Amino acid sequence: MSKRAIKMAAMAGTVGLLGTVAAACGSQTAVAKPLAVINGQALTKADWQIAVNATDMLQGVSMATTKAAEKQQVKQLATEVAVEQYALKQHWITKAKATSEAKLFVKQNATAALGGTTKKMEAALKKKHLSVATFTQFMVQQMELQAAFAQATKGLKPVTKAEALSYYNQNKASFPQAAQDKMRMILVKTKPLALTIEKELKAGGSWTILAKKYSGDPASKNKGGEYGWVNTGSASGYVPGFYNEMDKLKAGQYGIGYSKQYGYFVIQVQATKPAGTQPFSKVQTEIQSGLQQQKQDAAFQTFSNNIAKKFHIKLNV
Repeated sequence: MSKRAIKMAAMAGTVGLLGTVAAACGSQTAVAKPLAVINGQALTKADWQIAVNATDMLQGVSMATTKAAEKQQVKQLATEVAVEQYALKQHWITKAKATSEAKLFVKQNATAALGGTTKKMEAALKKKHLSVATFTQFMVQQMELQAAFAQATKGLKPVTKAEALSYYNQNKASFPQAAQDKMRMILVKTKPLALTIEKELKAGGSWTILAKKYSGDPASKNKGGEYGWVNTGSASGYVPGFYNEMDKLKAGQYGIGYSKQYGYFVIQVQATKPAGTQPFSKVQTEIQSGLQQQKQDAAFQTFSNNIAKKFHIKLNV
């Protein structure tokens, strides 16, 4: 539910980006006229492009670069530059600390997410017209923004269980639960063996003994073939040869599925659940976290807008 989440897997949750784009004003490429000036600090076309490209990299999506989008992004960038300046002025963070944190982030997170080596990271950044230096500078400014975010939101009260439950009751359609089967299975290579095992199980054979003896599935062979509740259909995450057979079965029934990749699945569906709504207990933490992020985003947006009103910002777009 938050726009601040960085979506690159290895970076998730490390640093936030405000709104649609974050500030990047380290580059001062010579241009006829800056896009904006914030307390004497110029925001150039090159700065805007770095911000767009770096945000694309972090979020994994391409941002719009139309004139209308550029105008909105420049306005947002200018506000964030003001917030960065304010955070430094209030000593919430120093430039040295922000730089140190940014370099550590690039070394530990960005390198891992972008190939695992400095060379591969450089190649990935180059595709977005970025260098390690410009990307690191972008991250310096994110650290400054993060320091301001922490200050602007530190007094917020946690979302209560009652608030989360109210949201849940008003938005149950947002928490669907797929139909599920409680199942167990034994994986073997040949159909004759699968038929033999199925016959033994139907006659009262032990799932624990037969799974341990025959199953080629390491995840379940020592658990009597048990998988517990799984979603039906492709939502199960299993191959079609498995879930197509499983979905045919009613509670208590056996079947044999086949996959060219894996072999033969001796399946028993023990119980079924129709599609419905996930219980509140299962999604409570997710809801509270999302609502808390919304509260933080709103508080930071108000804070940022107030800072922007106090600073001299001139837009030229």
